[in-house]
Amino acid sequence: MDYHLDRRLRFLAEPKYASLYSWAINEIDDYDKVVGGDQIPWGWNLYFTGVGIVLGDQISVTEASKFEGRIEQKAEISHQRTIRVKLRPGAPRGDGKQVRQSNFRMFGTDRVITDIQLDILPLKSESDIESCRAWGSVSYTSETDFGDETQEDCLNFNLMVKPSTFELYANRITSGSADQIIFSVGMVTGFYSDWSPSISTSDVKVLTTDREHDVELAAGRSIPRLGTVGEARLYINAERVPQIHRPQNVRDAGMEHEKPTMPIVAAVGVERQATGADPQTLKLLGSLKSSARWIIGLLAALLIATLLER
Repeated sequence: MDYHLDRRLRFLAEPKYASLYSWAINEIDDYDKVVGGDQIPWGWNLYFTGVGIVLGDQISVTEASKFEGRIEQKAEISHQRTIRVKLRPGAPRGDGKQVRQSNFRMFGTDRVITDIQLDILPLKSESDIESCRAWGSVSYTSETDFGDETQEDCLNFNLMVKPSTFELYANRITSGSADQIIFSVGMVTGFYSDWSPSISTSDVKVLTTDREHDVELAAGRSIPRLGTVGEARLYINAERVPQIHRPQNVRDAGMEHEKPTMPIVAAVGVERQATGADPQTLKLLGSLKSSARWIIGLLAALLIATLLER
């Protein structure tokens, strides 16, 4: 197995700025020169955003058997549920801005770790204590039956929660109400960075428990390596945009504040009733009107003639 490390690691017992930190780790190149600054344990909070989530349900059934060339196995049935979240560094703040994003790199390399994930697992009982741990591995190439296979640098967090809490998270996922996942960790052993008066950093070095991550001149000292997570917080948020119904045009907007009036359709209906007489009836009325005028004229002429004769 060939690990992809570019530089060695060396313990620094007497740093130049001893008033700021008592020890550090340096990266050493092939010319025995220090590359980069002194790396000291980083304990401030670091934030991640979930970019993919999978709810896994696995069952394993093993029958009692004894096969030639293999160890005798016992009958066993196991069931395991897991919530796996793919993470990227950084997270949005409440004001919409982005929390400073940190790049994670394995000690001895310049490669940015892109394979970062969170595994949420249920404890066996409600009385068990919830906890979080971190682990990782330096990229390596191994030989398999089908040729060489390369494993990239990876960083994983295991969050153990009570069974009821796990079911709550699982229901949020299946119901579609897990729109945003934010994960933060603090006081993680194995995280290092340059000394800074700030509570944020742009670069984090990771020291794993792999024996290839050996630290020279440590002289039996207990060097903090990836494992314990002193503080972990998980936020599962549901995003909902309120539906606001607005008028489609300015005329409709102005009418919202006017007093109600009779519908225009009713006025049109009245007009249709006034002009809805039968055409034959109208023609007959017109003829009667003309006849009446002719009779009135004739009577008037007779009356005048009678008066003249007298």
